[in-house]
Amino acid sequence: MPTQTISKRVPWILALGMFVIGTTSLSILGLGPALTRDLATDPADAGWLVTAFAATFALAAPLAQFALGQRLAPRTLILAGASILAASLVWSALASSFQALLIARIASALGGALIAPTSAALAISLVPADRRGAVLATVFAGFTLATVGGVPVATWLTLLLGWRGAIAAIGLAAVLFVALAAIYMPRNADTANAPRKRPSESFPLLAPALLLAGTVGMLSAQFVIYALMGELLGQQFGVSASGLPIAILLFGVLGVAGNAAAGALSDRVGPGPLVWASFGGLAAFLFLMFLDLGPYLGAMALAGCAFMGTLFATPQQSRLVGLVAQEHHGFVLALNSSASYLGIAVGSASANALAINTGLWALPIGALGLLALTAVVTVAFGSFSRSERVRAKRKS
Repeated sequence: MPTQTISKRVPWILALGMFVIGTTSLSILGLGPALTRDLATDPADAGWLVTAFAATFALAAPLAQFALGQRLAPRTLILAGASILAASLVWSALASSFQALLIARIASALGGALIAPTSAALAISLVPADRRGAVLATVFAGFTLATVGGVPVATWLTLLLGWRGAIAAIGLAAVLFVALAAIYMPRNADTANAPRKRPSESFPLLAPALLLAGTVGMLSAQFVIYALMGELLGQQFGVSASGLPIAILLFGVLGVAGNAAAGALSDRVGPGPLVWASFGGLAAFLFLMFLDLGPYLGAMALAGCAFMGTLFATPQQSRLVGLVAQEHHGFVLALNSSASYLGIAVGSASANALAINTGLWALPIGALGLLALTAVVTVAFGSFSRSERVRAKRKS
């Protein structure tokens, strides 16, 4: 099979892997009630299953890239991670106790931590620099789809198959990913083959740190709204029980559309303007939520947040990999994955705190506050980047 054909297929196969990781991470939110009843545990304990996955992934992703990214080929890391993920999902489906399920979730996170940053680094190594945005959008389309649709899909599968059957279905998708990765992942790709530089030259610290803080802030702002999406739609905007699945579907469709738009535009207009468009658009839809919108406009405003929020990830990652040498792409993308999960955790916790202590009406205020902080960090990054360019011109 021609190498070019294989290269075109690789990003879509990696997108499947990202979908499995994202769905595994968030599906517990839809499985929770049935799962806790079957395992005779407190419903509040289901939150630990999400926390354990997020914390393990956030810690393991950069550590794995630091320890293994320069030693093992991307194909090896992806196949190892996919195998661990598939096996842990089978383990989860068969778990006879909450403790066994918790350990299986930690194993799933370890597998995902090997896959996600390696996938992104491999994908951009297969294309020229002016196509990075498009290929990153393709790979992370799977995660975007899981983020906006993972909980509804898991809930639907639970109704049809039970919670064990729902996890088994995700496990089948993981097995399919293992098979496709074994067939199509290039054997000769090596993201660590770039010429080595001294650490001070090849891995600047401040600029990536500012961007990573921006990732935390943006995901936090989004998940202040997303974490209690059902309650916000039903109680704040008055969406009926029968209309809720349609509103969530609209949210998911526009979320995927935002990711696709990011892929199409990132390499054309540049990542910086697209990040600011994401900020501005998200802020506009959040301000709309202060109005008495009613069910239809309320659902559209929330879907608009999904579009503008998913417009952010691709240009942000493009900016990150543009800051460091190729040999560090996997590591910096692993840090970005960790920052994303940290942002999800902060945003979800903030949403719960606001809803309990203030009310659902305060969620847009919390999201706007976090978005404003993120904008300040992004301005700082821009100022630092400009000063670095001026300094480089003076040296030359």
